[in-house]
Amino acid sequence: MTTLFPQLENAQGPFTAVSVGQVNGLPAFARVMQGFEGPYHIHAACDEMFIVLSGVVHLDFESSSVAMGPGQSYTVPAGVKHRSRVPDRAELIVIGGKD
Repeated sequence: MTTLFPQLENAQGPFTAVSVGQVNGLPAFARVMQGFEGPYHIHAACDEMFIVLSGVVHLDFESSSVAMGPGQSYTVPAGVKHRSRVPDRAELIVIGGKD
């Protein structure tokens, strides 16, 4: 069992990831992002699911963007170029994105 809340509350810097295990062989992480803009990338063979716990997370694609708030989720299909962007602070769960 993993207790996440103290680790998330104490997270510092633009990006913190805490492993919470695996789901069907795919990594699962709790993340805290603050003032973060990741690079565009592709997961060739693996979907990546984002579940927002707090704050706002933007997923940018080549020609569009999705903004998610608390309780919302979005799955980026394998092969889709994307990045995550968090201007303020957000806590989220990310599953997949292995490759």
